[in-house]
Amino acid sequence: MITITGYSDILSAGPDETIEFKVSSKSAQAFTAELVRVIHADPNPSGPGMRMEKLDHIFSGTFASFDKPLLPGSFARVARVPAAGGAGLTVGARIQPTAITRGDQCVISQWNAARGTGFALLVSENGVEMRLGRGRGQPVARLQCPAILGAKWYDVWCAIDAVAGQIEVGVAEVDHRAARPLLRHAVYPVGEGAGTIQGNAEDAIDLLIAALDDKAIRGAFFNGKIEAPFVANVPPSRAAATATATIRAPRAEDFERADLFAAWDFARGIDTLKIIDIAPNARHGELVNLPTRAVRGSLWSGREMCWRAAPGHYAAIHFHDDDLHDAGWATDFTFKVPRALRSGAYAMKIGVEGATDYLPFYVRPEPGKPTAPIVFVAATYTYQAYANYARGNFDASLRNRVAEWGAYPHNPDEHPEVGLSTYNRHSDGSGVAFSSRLRPMLTMRPGFLTFDDACGSGCRHYIADTHLLDWLEHKGFAFDVVTDDDLERFGAAILEPYATVLTGTHPEYHTAATLDAFAGYQRSGGNLAYLGGNGFYWRIGRSQRVPGAIEMRRTEGGVRAWAAEAGEYFHALDGEYGGLWRSSARTPQQLVGIGFTSQGPFEGAHYRVLDSARKQPGGWILEGIEGPLFGDYGLSGGGAAGFELDSTESVDGTPANVTILARSEGHSAAFGPALDALLSHTMTRSRAPAETLIRSEIIYYETGFGGAVFSAGSITFCGALSHDGYSNDVSTLLYNVLSRFARRTHPATDDVRETASIEANDHV
Repeated sequence: MITITGYSDILSAGPDETIEFKVSSKSAQAFTAELVRVIHADPNPSGPGMRMEKLDHIFSGTFASFDKPLLPGSFARVARVPAAGGAGLTVGARIQPTAITRGDQCVISQWNAARGTGFALLVSENGVEMRLGRGRGQPVARLQCPAILGAKWYDVWCAIDAVAGQIEVGVAEVDHRAARPLLRHAVYPVGEGAGTIQGNAEDAIDLLIAALDDKAIRGAFFNGKIEAPFVANVPPSRAAATATATIRAPRAEDFERADLFAAWDFARGIDTLKIIDIAPNARHGELVNLPTRAVRGSLWSGREMCWRAAPGHYAAIHFHDDDLHDAGWATDFTFKVPRALRSGAYAMKIGVEGATDYLPFYVRPEPGKPTAPIVFVAATYTYQAYANYARGNFDASLRNRVAEWGAYPHNPDEHPEVGLSTYNRHSDGSGVAFSSRLRPMLTMRPGFLTFDDACGSGCRHYIADTHLLDWLEHKGFAFDVVTDDDLERFGAAILEPYATVLTGTHPEYHTAATLDAFAGYQRSGGNLAYLGGNGFYWRIGRSQRVPGAIEMRRTEGGVRAWAAEAGEYFHALDGEYGGLWRSSARTPQQLVGIGFTSQGPFEGAHYRVLDSARKQPGGWILEGIEGPLFGDYGLSGGGAAGFELDSTESVDGTPANVTILARSEGHSAAFGPALDALLSHTMTRSRAPAETLIRSEIIYYETGFGGAVFSAGSITFCGALSHDGYSNDVSTLLYNVLSRFARRTHPATDDVRETASIEANDHV
């Protein structure tokens, strides 16, 4: 059980901007909240340990506790509409179930569990069922039509004909190639055991698609695709017919428009959270918990691969019982960023009855007003893509380490209620295409351990990036912090005043806007230090219409946790082609000189200095490093070159003037080439032997715009910075880089940067 947790509405804010914090506490006592600055978030006692600056004099408070639920499961809601039905009722949809053995799953309902009234059309492995409420205290009528339902398209329906005195439930397999597709239906006489629908006592009630009752019964979510759902206030014209092979399932187009209660066309508004009713009453609805759109519908033929070109082929929505978008928690307190608060990494520490949690966020300076010559870009899109990644590795050994180190105690393996990562699969086996920050993100917590790292801490992403922030502070480098969201919002303009831009350990996920910001900064003459591995790799989609969410489609290439279905490579949120940035002709090598070429276990190795580089451009970076080997240490895998490795590749855009300063060696046999760097099992894109891809390269080159690039080429590089009291070759290497980069001539005025460097150290 998680006693207390929460989230914030945004992950970064500037001076005078306000962040809202939403907290769930299971205690009856009030909880406390206080501001801390996060300096080092790795709990490993062999390193600097957890370092937080207590700032309760800036913000602290006590607030009432409320236990707030997390309610996964996606569906559509048409709010507060009149009760459907009159002389008759017909309810139907085209469906493709993906977890039919999971029990009753609702296709459409207008159900009032408290009053025992309404209707519901459900499916299960037993067939199609119409459920009729006959009033409180009366047994619910359950009318079934047996059928074999697999992962195919079916038309399902139920109909009441009060005049004819019968109720029909049916299913028809959708097969556009067959003249007489399989159809089964059952007809029941109105009477004892069947009855007719009872009107709802209220003037209006919610109508749901893919759920039975989101308030009272949360076990009947539909898993799979739904297309063209409709409700009509009359029975189909042939409702009295007997079962024959020529009977066709009713569709919305079979009814007079005036008889349609509602008919939703999911081909419309694919890039929104709205469902559009094309019937006269315009009973539009809203999607809850972000089901997947831009998926193949029953008419998809393979001739078009983008939903924008043929929306009718993508007129379906894929619902899941474990989708979670916005937890919807009420705000418990707010924090307005003081103008004097220095830019950096912060968190609200919340606690009650001995239980604590940290809700991280970043403070950025005002755009155009830097307070330091260096800016670190927090890879919040990558943190979010991995958020709540249930890896299945939270075993006894890792639990023991968490307890021994006093690390963050909660793991997504044990808390599915917090929602999934884009590295997980849904319960029906489909890939998770969305991740939201509007929920507790357990993996973005100070002290969270990802791996049971035999040689180090096993920290990644948010926590591993504090290895760099702690080192900057220890070495006296003043720095500001901005996030991916800030790049999206302000573009290159927020970076241009800085002499140097730093990435973290794994800036993997990007939009076109964030890549444009980095590229624009380089064109302005700035210096870029890429201090990780497997960066600038996957493309994601975002939309102002769907706040807090990112989308990614794992298309035809790359190292993938799951593979997108054919024809589902374009994002729903922005309509852009997904997958690797390589597939959009924007390789990492074009931006930072190196790109992802190899991956292995979470273990590190050493580098070998290329002595010839000492006399080449950038050779000054090797001053103080005797070599030939260095980096066989660190908090991440025990070595500076590990886990995911980047190297140069001229065919992918590495500039010709690159100086390779050092190259890794000594990787175990468990390392292998990155899939997108191969053309076959033996051939690489450059026609070199596949084993040559297993290397990390530390490089330097000048951009031609007045600036330069330094790239480390390894996810575990920053984990070595604090080794031996911050006195080691990796630390020396980066110190050399930043000492010169931070004072290098830049189109931004030098006096602004020099003043900023002084002012930054005077802030809280």
